[in-house]
Amino acid sequence: MALLLCLPAMHVAAAEAQTPEAKAAAVVGHARELAVAIERGHLSREAERKQWNELRDLIDSEAISQFVLGAKWNDATAPQRRAFATTVSDLVVQRLVDRLGNPVAEPFELGQARTLDGGDVVVVSHVKFMDGHTGELDWRLHSSGTKVAVADVLVDGASVAVAARDEAATELKSNGGSIAQLIASMRNRLRLR
Repeated sequence: MALLLCLPAMHVAAAEAQTPEAKAAAVVGHARELAVAIERGHLSREAERKQWNELRDLIDSEAISQFVLGAKWNDATAPQRRAFATTVSDLVVQRLVDRLGNPVAEPFELGQARTLDGGDVVVVSHVKFMDGHTGELDWRLHSSGTKVAVADVLVDGASVAVAARDEAATELKSNGGSIAQLIASMRNRLRLR
């Protein structure tokens, strides 16, 4: 009986003993599993929504949102910041599901992980893209509170966060700087599942 009481503590201690690289690789592997389950799992709406939210929780939407909006983040109201962060994370999840959940994306292979100066971890993965070439997805993760979260993904070297920032800047310039219009436009890009 005493052994059974020790097992949960040993499991927690083992998880805490993992290297940052191993924790980050586990997050990437879990993100892939969730994307496949959402895209190919034939789930009920409730189960799909649960897995969608679980995948969204692996993303540091606030850090990505602050980066994407740049100086405009300070101009946004608290409700706009929440709406923007939610929309950004939903768009990231949608892209991950489309890219990683698609049967064409086989094989998916995790490669090396390395810690950068400043503590962020990059996990390299290889996946087959829609056009048939096998490309590289480099996942940048960092500590966010008590968890490790995705802060960016580089697709064949191109940063998704930088592309989103450039797109948002162009859109804000064309709409007179309206964050509300930017959020509405981003929500229109979400396909309803």
